[in-house]
Amino acid sequence: MNRPLADDSCPQNTPLILLVTGDAPRSRRAHRNLMAALDASGLDDTSVHEIDLLQEPQQAIRYGIFATPALMHIDASGNRQVLYGDLSDELRLKDFLSAL
Repeated sequence: MNRPLADDSCPQNTPLILLVTGDAPRSRRAHRNLMAALDASGLDDTSVHEIDLLQEPQQAIRYGIFATPALMHIDASGNRQVLYGDLSDELRLKDFLSAL
């Protein structure tokens, strides 16, 4: 999905947002899979901002997220791409990260 977010206030040096629901198994797997993929591709894991929707449920509305885990990339123009799931599909995750 590619939709501008006019009111985005995510820090400029944080191109990835991982939205999770607490310590749920799929959320833990998504975090592990993302960290492994970033490491394998030489990308900096500090570029990830993790949001726990159990702690901040309003963020689901703000970002238009309807399921977790979700990995979101917002480009400089405010366009966003979202990858849903536990990020276990290595090819899809690698393709998603290649846009960075």
